[in-house]
Amino acid sequence: MLLFTLKFRRDNIGMHITHEDLKSVILGTGLITEDEFGSAKDEAFRSGQQISDVLIGRGNISEEYLVDYLSKFFKVEVVDLKKIELKKEIIEMLPESYAKSHRIIIFDFDKEKNVLKVAMIDPLDLEVLEFQRAKFRDMQVIPHLMTQSSLKHALKQYKKKIGEEFNKIIEENLKQSIVSGVSTTTDLSRMAEAIPIITILDSILEHASSLGSSDIHFEPFEDKFLIRFRIDGIMHEILSLPKQIAPILVARVKVLANLQIDIHTSPQDGRFRFEMEDQKIDVRVNIMPTFHGEKTEMRLLRGSARPLSLNELGISEEHIKTIEENLKKTHGLVLVTGPTGHGKTTTLYAMLHILNQPNVNIVTIEDPVEYEVPRINQTQVNPKAGITFALGLRALVRQNPDIIMIGEIRDNETVDIAINSALTGHLVLSTLHTNDAPTAIPRLIDMGAPPFLLASTINVVVAQRLVRRICNVCVVSYKPAEEVRKNIQTQMDFVGVGSYKVPEFLYKGKGCKLCNWTGYRGQIGIFEIFNVNDVIRDLIMKQVSSDDIKKAAVKGGMTTMFEDGLSKVEAGTTTIEEVLRVIRE
Repeated sequence: MLLFTLKFRRDNIGMHITHEDLKSVILGTGLITEDEFGSAKDEAFRSGQQISDVLIGRGNISEEYLVDYLSKFFKVEVVDLKKIELKKEIIEMLPESYAKSHRIIIFDFDKEKNVLKVAMIDPLDLEVLEFQRAKFRDMQVIPHLMTQSSLKHALKQYKKKIGEEFNKIIEENLKQSIVSGVSTTTDLSRMAEAIPIITILDSILEHASSLGSSDIHFEPFEDKFLIRFRIDGIMHEILSLPKQIAPILVARVKVLANLQIDIHTSPQDGRFRFEMEDQKIDVRVNIMPTFHGEKTEMRLLRGSARPLSLNELGISEEHIKTIEENLKKTHGLVLVTGPTGHGKTTTLYAMLHILNQPNVNIVTIEDPVEYEVPRINQTQVNPKAGITFALGLRALVRQNPDIIMIGEIRDNETVDIAINSALTGHLVLSTLHTNDAPTAIPRLIDMGAPPFLLASTINVVVAQRLVRRICNVCVVSYKPAEEVRKNIQTQMDFVGVGSYKVPEFLYKGKGCKLCNWTGYRGQIGIFEIFNVNDVIRDLIMKQVSSDDIKKAAVKGGMTTMFEDGLSKVEAGTTTIEEVLRVIRE
């Protein structure tokens, strides 16, 4: 019988199931029609993905829901390893390399009852099961089904030893690395290639990746060299090193990013790729001179087998319908706004995934290209080669595109080309830096967009922020003390939402090992979807203030970002403090 390998991610992890059985399971959910399955199958063939990846990416079905149905097919229970505390001594009963290559995690070991519970991607892998029964002879081995995200979470637990041994690794290598009198370019270059320095930087990168960091900061001060990670949007101090190591470590980063080692007084930008086992991480580098030396910022860009769906980003079903209706239009402007580091590009990629069909020509101009997308022609800004947003965009419109994605609208020239492209039969997607969605209108007008052209081109504006999720392992409900309630109410009065009253019961994470005792694990977006209708177009023509536009939008049914945040607070997804923190940024 021909076996079909079902993969949840693009990393050779699958399960054996016949093609007809897979189809039967997916259609049996009732969420997907036979035509949708056939369409997903065709796209999977074209893009090199798996059918499940395509369906999950389109938002037709969630990974967890599909696995629930597969558990009935395999007749085994599902276990979510993200929701249980994994003990290091238990998961390490299997070597990391074996657990990873054979897609199996030991998550429970009861010696008294002689029971060993294992989580598997493929519970039909009899060879792996028999090996466990032979290895643990007197134990009853009970298989469970897990998702790919559960497996990745469990494998990270092996990496926790990096954090535990981190200071020891650094200390041992520092003794070999600090050389007095390192001043010349030749000395720096030689030291940057020394094994201890390579090991130190690799350890920092591995540790940052294992903690899910988005950024690494090297910060020189008068008496120390500070290393901080940004995790779930919050900066954490990780390590303080002797100042002597700073120029050598920065030089190592420059070597990897192909930057000039002997330039210390001008900003430099570059990037390099770091491979950690089978994971490839693109590292975007910015080096800036400061009073006490060069500050280095490294943004970690992790490639994904599939873009997140709008639903996975935290957008409500009602808002998704509004966005999808505007994406079906053949021309016009779709904008995503918000501060740096709040997921605007991720939302754009989610939209591109919806639009990425064989019958359209999609081109992008980005700075940088953060994720490669099959069948989309992506161009990276390169000022040294004469490719700016404006010049690149002028060239791209001559490629006869149907859809254009501009990484960011930064200047008058880019605004002019974007609006003219939207007027001449192109759907244009881009980002903009504004505090809320309605403010995008006066911002574009300030950048030179004629109001009468803007009114006829802009379709929808999505404003967003990222808030930290409450850890779902240690989440608890609580009744806030009166003093706390008053403090929260004062903050809400400050941001102009005093009409909202703090609920009697709220949720928080009490802190556990899995969330590093922070009470938070992961992030989710809060959104404001500004649908431009005829009333709004008239106001744009009249050049009214952003406050008037916002009042009209709210009157027309727009849910503000704060209101969307409150809905997630009441659902126990995040905390009121988190919503207030990002709204006030």
